[in-house]
Amino acid sequence: MIAHLRTSKYAISDILRVAKDCKHLLSRIFVADPSKRITISEMKKHPWFVKNLAIEYMEGEVASVQRNIGEDEDDYASQTMDETLAIIQEARTISARPTKIFDDPFVGGSLDLDEIDTNEDVDDIDTSGDFVCAM
Repeated sequence: MIAHLRTSKYAISDILRVAKDCKHLLSRIFVADPSKRITISEMKKHPWFVKNLAIEYMEGEVASVQRNIGEDEDDYASQTMDETLAIIQEARTISARPTKIFDDPFVGGSLDLDEIDTNEDVDDIDTSGDFVCAM
């Protein structure tokens, strides 16, 4: 494999789903002549590399452009961490309260399977413990 890479004889399998930008970056990395290979600084500016990279890890012009884009109100969180945690806590509190909307054992109420088994409406379920399947 190393010999193939050194001579730039490599192929990406058609089975793998690889983005076009990623293939382009790989083709620039695996160049036989080291003087013609992509440099680290060029890699850091490559569209595939910076696509989902956190702003903290970006450098130079790319970082400043991304930061400016992120300054739009729609692009950054309008809530503080404390507000987000309060919303999560409220959601947990609300979902912890049992609610019985219908008399159906599978909608609302408890999800305890023992309670479902003792329900009078559910008397056609075989609880013998035997595994039954169609042949």
